Amino acid sequence: MSSTTPFSSPWLDYFGQVSIIHLRERIERFNALKNELARIGVDIHDERVLIPDAPRPDDSYGFPSRSIYGNFLSHLDILRKARDENSHSVLILEDDAIFRSFFADRAYQEQIVKTLESELWGLCYFGHPITDQLSDQPIGLITTPLMFHWAHCYAVHQRVLSDLVAYLEATIETSAGHPDGGKMYIDGALSMFRSRMTGIKVLVSNPAISIQGGSPSGIATRSWYDRLSVLSKPLILVRAARDELWRRTGIQNPTPKNLYKYLKLKLKFN
Repeated sequence: MSSTTPFSSPWLDYFGQVSIIHLRERIERFNALKNELARIGVDIHDERVLIPDAPRPDDSYGFPSRSIYGNFLSHLDILRKARDENSHSVLILEDDAIFRSFFADRAYQEQIVKTLESELWGLCYFGHPITDQLSDQPIGLITTPLMFHWAHCYAVHQRVLSDLVAYLEATIETSAGHPDGGKMYIDGALSMFRSRMTGIKVLVSNPAISIQGGSPSGIATRSWYDRLSVLSKPLILVRAARDELWRRTGIQNPTPKNLYKYLKLKLKFN
């Protein structure tokens, strides 16, 4: 491990490796993720950190865009490889993932691993958008029937890998809008898989330990303000401040109401 890394990560030790979805020309994202992972005890140059070449399809194949199709294929390729290598599980990150500050605590990671080892889980979401609905639930990995669309930081166990790969492969060949799901964003496809495979135990982190950091999307249409060069530096500063606020508090939108909720939760769990 790098000398700047404070500890080896029990989280990474459990999975054995992590696969990162990344376009190699996005150097700024690589450097940001390198720093982000170092905070939680993971050296991006560790041999267990894999960054496979991203598929670059020639057309959209009926998906909303070519980049959305390419992102879908990136996830599918990683899952296929894990299935074919008979991996006990696979951890997948997208390159804009950021992490809560408390996840740098080795003891907290060990608690997460202990739950993973004791539960017969199929899918585990370390990043998700659920907030208020989990405020009365225990801290750590919990089960929830709530549905959501996120796929930037999640894991799949061997017990569901084959079924998930088969479903995603079918999704590619199914028309968009089909009741069984077809030609959609990868997070939507994972949610459709969950809704169809109701016997799968799904774990989510409470609170979420990861969200997507503040950088322009590589697959969605860029907002008008991201296209104005005069705003590029101010946007970087604003997004960096927003990301740091979330790391420390879990607040994405710093409204008075959200700050009040944060203070209530802090008093509850301290």
